Amino acid sequence: MRVLLLALTALALSACATTRPGTGPTGPGSTGPAWTEIEIAEGACYGFCPIYTITVTPDDRYTLNGERFTRHDGQTSGRLEAGSFQRLAAILQAHDAAALPADITMNNPAACGRTMMSDLPDFRLGLTGPAGRQDIVWYPGCADSPYREALSQIRDQVRVAYQYETLIVPKR
Repeated sequence: MRVLLLALTALALSACATTRPGTGPTGPGSTGPAWTEIEIAEGACYGFCPIYTITVTPDDRYTLNGERFTRHDGQTSGRLEAGSFQRLAAILQAHDAAALPADITMNNPAACGRTMMSDLPDFRLGLTGPAGRQDIVWYPGCADSPYREALSQIRDQVRVAYQYETLIVPKR
């Protein structure tokens, strides 16, 4: 009888548990709370690298601040194609971006490694959700970083998702 009561109690408690589907990870296999904003930025180099910040929200709206060497300097906004935010979130989740260290730069040798190249623009992610904001800064010149391959893929794939060639890169 005691085992039956424990089993019924466990069943009742599990029926009360809820999950909230979303795009932001909270752990392996979890759908977790949704990100409410994804911010991507790239910084300066010694050449003509675009310097910008783009923020995308779940309704596929974006705000773009083109600082230098972008198609349009200054702030612009608009709407990306439908599903762009979900694609961004899926890319970040597939590469477990939420588990990356906050600082993958020369200031953090454990994450950067010992071999460094210079003159590369930094890449920054800002992931905002119900628990707050998580910032990740990556310097691609960290040649020995164990995170380099994942971050290179993230950078290349998110550029496609937010139309880097159309919105950011100056007309050639």
